[in-house]
Amino acid sequence: MTLTDRQKEILDGIVEEYIRLARPISSQFLEEEYDFGFSPATIRNEMLSLSEQGFLEKPYLSSGRVPTDQGYRFFVDEILQEGNGQQEAFEWESPLELARRLNSFTSALATLYLPSQNIVLKEGWESVLEEPEFSNPFASRSFAKFIKDFEEYVPEIPSGFAMNIFIGKENPFSKMEDFSIMIAECDIGGTKGFVALAGPKRMAYKKNIKALKSVKHGRRKIH
Repeated sequence: MTLTDRQKEILDGIVEEYIRLARPISSQFLEEEYDFGFSPATIRNEMLSLSEQGFLEKPYLSSGRVPTDQGYRFFVDEILQEGNGQQEAFEWESPLELARRLNSFTSALATLYLPSQNIVLKEGWESVLEEPEFSNPFASRSFAKFIKDFEEYVPEIPSGFAMNIFIGKENPFSKMEDFSIMIAECDIGGTKGFVALAGPKRMAYKKNIKALKSVKHGRRKIH
């Protein structure tokens, strides 16, 4: 679906601010915080249009909006397009070093899988569970189920891909729809595996994409 440049600006602002603040974003807030160069009425009208097109929604009776899965997907695709969406498989010196380095970049749960060695490492449970979405114990249980479902799905992941990002209902392995997961292939000492970053849909996509791409530059390659 094609959006105008103006709509892209507004959607980008709403997604960025919702990720940062974890609360619905109003037209008044955008008017005060952003110098878009167009009137408050235009901001309101464009937000209404974005809602009608399925990119935004009202979580409750409020003037604010939050991104839908479709809104997040458009935002993420724009990020990947800026970087051409390319990522080569990378090598790392140790599974634990890789998982911990990823966790230093992001508050998402960083998980490393080396299926051939039956190695599973998780880093970041404490930080990801501090996000506002997990103030409800049910959300924490749902996230644990989401991770369990993903672990069962790991053997079905094909090799040779760059980066897969599943947002909410897009994920093919779980009925838990309130979370997102980013998966990249890795190589540790010649052993193929997968790195995954998981968290609420309101995750820092730009930061996490950068984390997955930058890890391969953190250490020398092993030959």
